[in-house]
Order: sequence, then C-alpha cells, then structure tokens
Amino acid sequence: MNYSNLDRRSFLKLSSVIALAGVAPPIFAADRKIFTVYGAPALPSLTIAVATMQGQLAKQADVALKIWRNPDQLRAGVASGEFKVMMSPNNVGVNLRNQGQKIGMVNILTNGITKLVSKQMLDAPEKLVGKKVIMPFKNDMPDITFQSLLKQRGIDESKVNITYTATSAEAVSLFLTKDFDVAFLPEPLASACILRGKKMGVEVVRSFDFLHAWAETFGGKPVIPQAGIIADVDFYKANEAEFALFHQDLQNALNWVKANPQSAAEIGTNYFPAPAPAIAEAIPYANLTVTKGSELKEELFKFYDMLMRYNPKLLGGKLPDESFFLC
Repeated sequence: MNYSNLDRRSFLKLSSVIALAGVAPPIFAADRKIFTVYGAPALPSLTIAVATMQGQLAKQADVALKIWRNPDQLRAGVASGEFKVMMSPNNVGVNLRNQGQKIGMVNILTNGITKLVSKQMLDAPEKLVGKKVIMPFKNDMPDITFQSLLKQRGIDESKVNITYTATSAEAVSLFLTKDFDVAFLPEPLASACILRGKKMGVEVVRSFDFLHAWAETFGGKPVIPQAGIIADVDFYKANEAEFALFHQDLQNALNWVKANPQSAAEIGTNYFPAPAPAIAEAIPYANLTVTKGSELKEELFKFYDMLMRYNPKLLGGKLPDESFFLC
C-alpha cells in the first residue's frame, strides 16, 4: 500500500514548524509502543497530524499518521489486521463490526466536511435537477449524504447526473477540465478546487450550504457527525491509557490548528494533494471537532436510523449496540 509519509526534507521542515510553535520533537527509543493512525485523505487528519507531532503521547510512544487513499483500502487494512487505529466515515465502523470485525468507535473529528462547489451559484438542492455532478467514493459518505438529501426532499435522482471517481483529487481534476456543473468534495479539496479554478480561468463558487440544507430537510442541528477514529477493540483495551492521552492531544491539536492556520496548513501539505493556501482556507469550513463517540450517540443514531431507512446495507443491515462506543 502507498501512503503519504514524511521524507527527510519534509521531516526537517515540519520540525522547524514545531520548533516555532515551541514544541520539541520526541526522542525515539527502541522499546516504545507503536501507535500508528491511518487517516482519511480529508482535513480532520490535519488534527491527527499535529497531535502525532506535538502531543504528550508522542513523548512516550512512536506515534505516526499514514493516509489511506480510498475506503476500499481502509476496509482491506482492517480486514488484514494491519490497521488498528483509523479514521473512517462514521458508517464504515458499524459496517465492519456487523461483518464480524472487532471494531469500535473512539471519537468524531468533523461534524460535516463535504462541500458543494459549482460553476454557477445554486441556492437550493432543487437546483441540482438537470445538473452534472461529480463526487468521489460511490456508496460511501459523500454519496450517502447526497443521495439521502435528494430522496428526503423528493428530488428525482434520475434527473441528477452523478459521476463517481476513485479519489477526491480525480474529482477535482475532472470537474475543472470537463463539463461538470457541480462537485461534492471533502475539505481541503473543495477549497483547493476553488483556488485552482482561479488559476485556470474557471469560476468556481460555493453553492448552498449542505449542512443547513440537511438540517432543513431532516430537522435538528446543521450537523452530520461524518467521520472520526475507530479502533480494533482488543488494541483499544490494551492501550486505554494511551487512547485517553491521545484524545487530549487531539483536543490540544485542534485548538492549535485553529489558532495557527498557516503553520497548520504547511504541515497539511505533507498529507493532502492541496497547497497550503487551500488548506488554510478550508479550516473554517471543515467543522472540525474532537468529541467522544459516546457523547454524540443521539446525533449518530439519528444518522444511522436515516441510513436504515434508505440503504441498510451501508451499515451492514443493523444498528450498532452500546458496546460499539469504546469511550
């Protein structure tokens, strides 16, 4: 598997960023625990990246972030036993558990990261009718939320022409070079798409706010607890102290990211196919959070209930039980 990792030059650059922030890099030792997090190619992994470099856990364990390219790679890593701690769309952990994998939820890292950009302003979901839409990951989180919104609002899906790609970067490239009207993209790729469009002479704008349309459609708050960290249950139980420390590291990292968007964006260039200005631009739009899964049960089960109505296969056919929430 190919992961976004740090080469020597990148490590030195990141070390200088950390030094500016007043944080000393960890000293490596042979007997330290291995704590590798497999992150998604989306902005919440920036919180993880900063935590792995600046956090307290990094002082006592070898903490690292590696990025998976698509949800199929994530599932394969879990099935093989290689992935023990990973960021995933919130339905994937439930699905894996219902397929027999010993997986539980640790936290949620974004309350809605997928954004709608278009070549002409669209002010309501109904304006999607007759449009050509491109998005990554068929039958995964972007597609799940998009299709559910259309169905709930009574919009004829056959009148919205959707094309899928294997990666978010591919969706950006095709949107800017072909005759697509709309792209549904996770941050920071939505922001990167807007900035790259300017350089190419292609006008790209942010259309209606998807989260507000979601709240208007389904009721409740403009929140989709979209993705977070899941973990192998046995690994979690064997390392509960480390997970508790890492949770605090993530909260501190998120505060640092929000207070230092430019420095955080420089770190992000080592993990995302987006330039630093796009990553910095994306931070306010990414609805980043660090919230234990158990604290979001109401919102999560509301989302799961919606999936069970529209496509129960996305959860593996049933809702999770209480033991799914590890903390």
